[in-house]
Amino acid sequence: MQLSHIKVDSVEVPTSPDKAGAVLDTLVSRLPPKGLTASLDVLQASYVLSQRGGRVPRVAVLNTPPRIFFATTPTVLVSVDGEPEWRAVSGTSYQRAINTRALLLRDGENVLYLKAAGHWYTHREDGTWRAHTASHELINAANIANTSMPYDPLLPGNRKPASTAPAILFATEPTELVITHGPFRLVAVAGTRLQTVANTEHAVFVDTGTREIYVLISGRWFSAVSGGAWQYVPGEKLPPDFAKISPSDPKANVLVSIPGTPQAREAEIATTVPQTATVSRAKATTIVRYDGEPRFLPIAGTSLSYAVNTASPVVQASDRHYYCVTNGVWFSGATPMGPWLVATMVPDDIYTIPVSSPLYNVTYVRIYSVTADTVVVGYTPSYQGVYVSLDGAVVFGTGYAYPPYIGAVWFGYPATYGYGAGFALGDEQGFSYGFAAGEDWGAAWPYWEPYWWWGYGYYWGYGYYVNLNQANFYGRWGQGTVTYAEGWNAWTGTEWRAAAVQGYNPATGAHYQGSRGAAFNPYSGSFAAGRQGSVVNPSTGQAVAGRGGAVGNAYTGDYAAGRQIVRSNLESGRAGAAEIGISGNTQSGERTVTSKGVAVNTNTGNAIAWNNGDVYAGHDGNVYQRTPDGGWQMQTPKGWEPAQPGGDIGRNLADQNRARAIGQQRSAQWRQTGGLGGRVGGMGRMGGFRR
Repeated sequence: MQLSHIKVDSVEVPTSPDKAGAVLDTLVSRLPPKGLTASLDVLQASYVLSQRGGRVPRVAVLNTPPRIFFATTPTVLVSVDGEPEWRAVSGTSYQRAINTRALLLRDGENVLYLKAAGHWYTHREDGTWRAHTASHELINAANIANTSMPYDPLLPGNRKPASTAPAILFATEPTELVITHGPFRLVAVAGTRLQTVANTEHAVFVDTGTREIYVLISGRWFSAVSGGAWQYVPGEKLPPDFAKISPSDPKANVLVSIPGTPQAREAEIATTVPQTATVSRAKATTIVRYDGEPRFLPIAGTSLSYAVNTASPVVQASDRHYYCVTNGVWFSGATPMGPWLVATMVPDDIYTIPVSSPLYNVTYVRIYSVTADTVVVGYTPSYQGVYVSLDGAVVFGTGYAYPPYIGAVWFGYPATYGYGAGFALGDEQGFSYGFAAGEDWGAAWPYWEPYWWWGYGYYWGYGYYVNLNQANFYGRWGQGTVTYAEGWNAWTGTEWRAAAVQGYNPATGAHYQGSRGAAFNPYSGSFAAGRQGSVVNPSTGQAVAGRGGAVGNAYTGDYAAGRQIVRSNLESGRAGAAEIGISGNTQSGERTVTSKGVAVNTNTGNAIAWNNGDVYAGHDGNVYQRTPDGGWQMQTPKGWEPAQPGGDIGRNLADQNRARAIGQQRSAQWRQTGGLGGRVGGMGRMGGFRR
């Protein structure tokens, strides 16, 4: 649909109201004079949102308190999805508990063994775990078990074994571990009657008026008096002093989880921002593996069913219509086994799947538009497990403890607790969340779709810190499958676009690939762009690669840009590399240009190089430098001395002069373009751009 005469009535920046006017001006200035083309689906979704007064859909999540355990020494949380389910480890006398990400074994005498944080443990009769020296048989059983279903080693944040075996917290029910570095170290929160526990990654507060302890877990507040049971605290029931926490306080991230604050409002808006991609209908496909024959159960309140014995979310609409989501892309098939093709539409009933269903998160993956070759798809952060609760707080997980599938293998469903999930905000990272429980010591990673990297037990993560509006699942698809992606970070204002292509010439054997992208932040004026590409021809032995990019600020006028190119030929032995860069300020007119490069011939052993006009040559084991008068000097133990190189050096002189001329020509071209002309394109993989 074509939009014209576009008008922006207002802009809301809850955390920085004074910036609203500047942002509005910037947005208006960037509207194309000829209007915009937009998908009808996107417009309909936008209209629905506007009718809610700008409020996003809120979800009736559960807020049942988990088991909350405090530890003052290094401790590892080992979560089992219910009571352990044991299966024999082939070729050994051991059995393995399959419904846990950890490696949990037992021998023929029912003695339990656990591998965590680089150490072995055995279970004692008093219910505790102690360090254990593993036998050769136990290690062999562990290796065999890992081959069939890789386990999570539960290593510390540095991914190295702990120097000393930490304690073990074994849990078969929803549990959260809060680790403090020693006893509580309470620090007053300025302007409030609150105190915060400063020596923990979790958010723990004490109300000095009531002596109640408050802990924030997965975006939910729970409170208890000393020794009492934990109770969920709705946002409106929090003591008023929580809303008075300063944005500059070390624990200011909790403002995201306090309904009514500007930070909570911005976080709520951020959950509506989709990541989108243009997917090739010809190249994208998926594989669904089942534990035996596919088994389906009905989804309550709908006409749909879902497959229970697979790690992939598969929905059955009828005997001939099946739908599956993989890495943010919908697929359809006529049978539960496929073949799976990129879906061009999905039944409306899918978007009525209730929150009580383990497949609820797929309702946040959408199909926006379709062409003969591509499909535009997208997902919002709720696909990753981030929701807005009824009281307006952003939370992680639905709170439901979905029953797992356990057969020959185990397939777990989205869990809310056990990972130390929390939210963050700031100029650099925007709105994001991370898994804090494993930052210092081991904790299992999430293992369900979309975090499940296909395989029985493999997982995916961006580290302990995930930026919801920059960590893009579409990056998992190979170049040529997802050809275009774009996104916008509602918190920082950064928007980006990227495109990619790859191909093969069967006649010559040449392979080629390229990508480009760009990002811009109207709040700060920062921008970045770049492109890169390569060609390899095994028939001729030639290979060429190049890249270029630019960064700058539209408001200050500062900029920097550069290009690099590499070329080689295995047959002739010749190779070369060069780069040129420029930096400056468009307002003052100041600029600095640099260039350097090298060319070598592996067959002759000759080499030439230049660095900002200085030219060097390598031959017969010596290094020569070009002098301003056109002569040469050779490097000796005494320094540079006059030399009259002949033979090959003389014959290479023309090559050296040409190299120097190329460098000077490139510098002149960059000066003419001002460094930011059309010679510089996007910067592929702009997901990491910061303002």
